[in-house]
Order: sequence, then structure tokens, then C-alpha cells
Amino acid sequence: MLKIILDTNCLLAFVTDRNKKQTEIIYGIFEKALNSELTIYIISNVITEFVYVMDKIYNIKNEEINEIVRDLIETPNVEFHPGYFPDIIFKIWPQKIKDYGDAVLSAASIQLSVPVYTFDKKFSKQLSETGCKSVLLK
Repeated sequence: MLKIILDTNCLLAFVTDRNKKQTEIIYGIFEKALNSELTIYIISNVITEFVYVMDKIYNIKNEEINEIVRDLIETPNVEFHPGYFPDIIFKIWPQKIKDYGDAVLSAASIQLSVPVYTFDKKFSKQLSETGCKSVLLK
């Protein structure tokens, strides 16, 4: 079964209405997980970034954020993975991957041999420069 890592912006698109097209794309990806066509890894750093954005940008109450994250992790074929590999992170950050959080995802992708799905063109390009497979969602 195909395994993927979702970037934080993908999770935000799944639970918000910030971009209808992105939401439709992510719904399709979660539908594939529900149909056992793929496994989605949610890395711990993505959860941290997701909680921060939901709290500070969207002003969602912590109790509701807690429920959203628990529901995401309990979705069939969605798996939590710590995804923290400092030996790789500090080889690629900040030289190849400029953002620390993105470097964490990139390192997880390298270690787990799993592509990162993202809407971020700049991040996708940086991923390919590290040898990671990324899927730029459009």
C-alpha cells in the first residue's frame, strides 16, 4: 500500500474552508485512505504546527483542536509517526531546506522512504533537491 506524509498545509485544507480546490484534493486523499488505497503518516511536527495555526490564526478553542487531532489520528489508515530524525535534519537544515519544520518533514521522508504531499511549490522544490520524493498538489 502506498504510504505518504502530509504537510501541515494539507491538514489545514482538510479541516478549514480556506481554499475550496485544496480541500477537494485533500478530501480525495483521505477517501483513498478510507478505501485502504494508501496510508497517511501524520508526523508529530505537523501536529505541532497544525495546533499552533488553528489556535493562533483561526482562533479555534483548544478543546476543539484536541478533538480534531484525535479524530484525524483515529481515521482508518491514518497513522501517527514521531518522525523526528535529528541526524538527518541537521544535515539538510538550513542549507538545503530553509524552514526547520520543513526539514523535519524532509528528514522523515528520507528516513521512511515516503513521499511528502504538499501545496507549497517552494518546499516541493527544496524536497527534490534533497533527493526526497514530493508530490506537489495542484
